[in-house]
Amino acid sequence: MGVKTLNDETPSTKYVFNRKAGRSLIERRPVFSPDGESILIIVENVVRVYNIQTGDCIRTLETEGSINELVAVQFLEDEDYNLYGCSDSGLITTWTWEHGAVLREVQLQIPNFVKVCTFNLINSNECFVTSLNMTTLQVYLARHSIKNGSLGCHYINTNVPYFEVMCVAIGWCFGDRFAAITNGTKILYIQNLYKPHLRTEIHSQNEFRILSVAAHHRENMIAITDTLGRVTILRGNLYDYRQIAREVLHWHALPPFASCFSTEGNYLITGGLEKVLVKWTLGTLAQKAHEKIFIPRLPGFIRYITANNSHIAVTLSNNSVVIASSLMYVETTILECGGLSPVCRALGASLVYYRPMSALLMPGRTGYLQLYSTVTNKVLYNIDITQVNSLTSERHNLIPLELEVTCAAISADGSWLVTSEYRNDGVNYPEEKLKFFAAKTIKSRPFGLNTCVDLSHGGCRVVSLALNNKGEFCVSSGTDQKFRIWKRETTQHHEKRTQQYIKTTGWYCLTACYYSSGIAYHLRNPVHNKFKVGKNLHANEVVNYPYMKEITYDDVIKTIFNIHKNVGQTLVDKRVAERKGPNEFSMGGVAISQDGSLIAAWFGCKLTLWDSHLCNLRTTLSHPALRPKGVNVQFGNNDAAHYLVCTTNKCLAVWSLLSLTIKWMVQIETTCLVSDPYSNKMAMLTTNNDVYVFSPHSSIPILVQKGLLDPAAGVCNYCAFGSSSPDTVRLYVMRNDSEIYCLEPEKSEEGRLEVISRRNLPPSAFSALMAEQTLYDVKSFTNTATQELNKAALANTAISQFLSAAPHMVPPVSMLCPLFLQHISGYKEVEQSDDEEGPMEVDLPTSDDEDLPAKSTRTPKPALLWAPSYEQVKEKRLKKMLRDPLLDLDLTSSVFGV
Repeated sequence: MGVKTLNDETPSTKYVFNRKAGRSLIERRPVFSPDGESILIIVENVVRVYNIQTGDCIRTLETEGSINELVAVQFLEDEDYNLYGCSDSGLITTWTWEHGAVLREVQLQIPNFVKVCTFNLINSNECFVTSLNMTTLQVYLARHSIKNGSLGCHYINTNVPYFEVMCVAIGWCFGDRFAAITNGTKILYIQNLYKPHLRTEIHSQNEFRILSVAAHHRENMIAITDTLGRVTILRGNLYDYRQIAREVLHWHALPPFASCFSTEGNYLITGGLEKVLVKWTLGTLAQKAHEKIFIPRLPGFIRYITANNSHIAVTLSNNSVVIASSLMYVETTILECGGLSPVCRALGASLVYYRPMSALLMPGRTGYLQLYSTVTNKVLYNIDITQVNSLTSERHNLIPLELEVTCAAISADGSWLVTSEYRNDGVNYPEEKLKFFAAKTIKSRPFGLNTCVDLSHGGCRVVSLALNNKGEFCVSSGTDQKFRIWKRETTQHHEKRTQQYIKTTGWYCLTACYYSSGIAYHLRNPVHNKFKVGKNLHANEVVNYPYMKEITYDDVIKTIFNIHKNVGQTLVDKRVAERKGPNEFSMGGVAISQDGSLIAAWFGCKLTLWDSHLCNLRTTLSHPALRPKGVNVQFGNNDAAHYLVCTTNKCLAVWSLLSLTIKWMVQIETTCLVSDPYSNKMAMLTTNNDVYVFSPHSSIPILVQKGLLDPAAGVCNYCAFGSSSPDTVRLYVMRNDSEIYCLEPEKSEEGRLEVISRRNLPPSAFSALMAEQTLYDVKSFTNTATQELNKAALANTAISQFLSAAPHMVPPVSMLCPLFLQHISGYKEVEQSDDEEGPMEVDLPTSDDEDLPAKSTRTPKPALLWAPSYEQVKEKRLKKMLRDPLLDLDLTSSVFGV
């Protein structure tokens, strides 16, 4: 039983900032459990254990010591009851696999300024570790004991230059253990682990860079992949390059990043930028030599591959892990939010809250939107928006520009979804589409495509979308310096086959509005007026591109391999960036008022207000502080509907629509501004990752949370209000276009049964269990108080809802309902109580008072100053209508000339 102390002042709500989703699943290689029923995935500093059949996370393994991230986890081949893992600081943790308990933790004897890069078990006593000196960028190769962390051997003669694309494989060669190391260069390093003098360097044929290496589990065999797409199998004495036999398997046309041998070693699995998993049959099976099996059309390029006797696990660039059977059929997909393409990161993303499912609609892989449930913390749906095949990478263009979803908006009731798509590669005419989706009740898909508009803005990118609360009309603004109003219309047509009338709903463009001439600077780009012809390469022609043999400063291989966590400048930023012309009339954000009567749109530094019904300009708002360009704009809701809030890169301003003046302004660098459609609250994010929740009524914030995240790791650019009580706030924040955080009230303690005032605090713990009143007294008192409270609450709610509207939205007084007029005028009808319904029983008059007049037993009603009689008014109007003719024949004949 819990006891709550009631303070004299209402305590303020405490808020917590938690991370919900967006963790990377593909940073490290996954590992299968010894029984083959689970797969272990490293997620930053913890290990998640997923069931292979269902794809659900069944448990999480954590370390006792504080670490930054785990580098690798591994089981021993001859041991299935312990799991070993190593952190980047060199802390080796041993878990018992059956219970998931930490058995021991050992710190490797490495300097503090050294960071562990790879970790591989040699046997039950030792491990092989590669580490990086953060000051000199020198790579150390060493063998350590996993029992006490002592240094067994330091291989100082093997000098491996550091590069982020590093791969290490442990194998057997003539009964000795060796380590094969690649670092993204053209050299493969072989080091005998117990004979330091046995080492060799194997150069790639034709000087192509080596990207990955895999070692056979029993034989003297390794496999390497290079930037040309070849897979080379090396057999023989690996310590002498002159005694090595090479077998080349060439199907890949692009660099393969991953390779892995099967458990028995009869098959080799490879994959890379083609988004195709290839399973090769090795020469040991003579009847099936060089046979290939494929899993095509994977949703991302392959980064890591691991296999056991029955399954293959593949990590993809869209932040997912695909588990396939040994027969190359996909069985399960483990998906986490994130995995955005570099094009989508450059164009911008969107984050909206879908209330019917309590989910967030956020960007996903190329051409998709993800519906992430905030209740189950899972990705519910991958919604295919573009519905086109992804473009294949080419050697001269490893990251092609694809059709991406740039903007998305949902109506407040969740009935309609609007998205925009864009692609401009500078060769073909730009692709630009606007799509309207209707909400569906089918479990297989939440939205269905209703209308698709090609070139809705003439090939110019849509920068902002807005829907009214009921999804009746939409506003889209583009870089063509126009915004267009789209209206939903229901038509009825007759079908001859069924002889029935069918109603169809569609969207059409009502009009296009512009503030200046409406001719954008971007339309002068020649790509809109002429087409370029690309270079056609011969099928067998091989061109040596710089990334194939040399490591450059902005190496494309390194960028693609780490593109899932690249939050800065990407390779496609220069290609998708619009030409920066005069920004005097460039479009910014658009918004629709709560009642749908006004549209606000940014044209450069001018904030314009438009009538949504007449589609004409009502007024223009400007201020010197709003230069050079406006970014976001939002209308207030509920009792703040007569306010308009706008932001630039340097300030935030609140306008009053009644006086068309600025009510208050603050100098602040904002990145996002959103409004809650069900309250008067608004929220904004700053470049310092500060969160401000406020109401347009006052410049004093309701809630301030500063420095929630380090801006150096990424800036929060998007946020959305979630479902919450009227007195609290639940705000979802997205950082780096994939990481989801939630600012929500701290969970209160459960089991509170009583509220005891300060004056009646119990003197002991036992007295807290004693009730002050009996059950019947408490029950009767609670019921009476609740009934009285409900009557007052209903009346106050009706009045507050009516008076919360803005003055320009209130209907004329003559149309107000009579009951409301009676209520606000103070009129109250006196009702007789139950005691006064019947005659009061009195004693019969005696002889002494027979002559006195009888006293009335009832109190007379007070005289009313005014009582409406609507029946008489209705009767008079009816008699007048019957008495007077409907039309004056003389007047109509003279007017129309009859």
